[in-house]
Amino acid sequence: MSIPIDLSQMITAEQQASAADRAARDRIKARRDMAMAAGITVGGVSLATDDLSQQRITGAALAAMLDPDYAVQWKAGQGFVALTASQVIVLAQAMRAHVQACFDREAELLAALETGVPFDIETGWP
Repeated sequence: MSIPIDLSQMITAEQQASAADRAARDRIKARRDMAMAAGITVGGVSLATDDLSQQRITGAALAAMLDPDYAVQWKAGQGFVALTASQVIVLAQAMRAHVQACFDREAELLAALETGVPFDIETGWP
């Protein structure tokens, strides 16, 4: 008695390695996104850093660059704070630096993954 084997359904070692690599990359991206949205505190002002908050501070920073007399009531973690144009720009720069630091850490982890260097996905985030 023979058992038919459909070889087209076999998963190769290369396919397994590729799937594991994709899964590791997805975990690193998810961890980056979590760190990116964790928020920051700048000069005692707590800021959300999710995508929508980044868009809003970018818009406020543009307004501040166009009008040095610009002032805004910004809703921070502790409630509304009055910000001048220069303060808005400082906050926007800090948020941008936070976001870039998250991408930089992701790049480090992906390089470690590619070279086979062990890494801890939970450490080193801003």
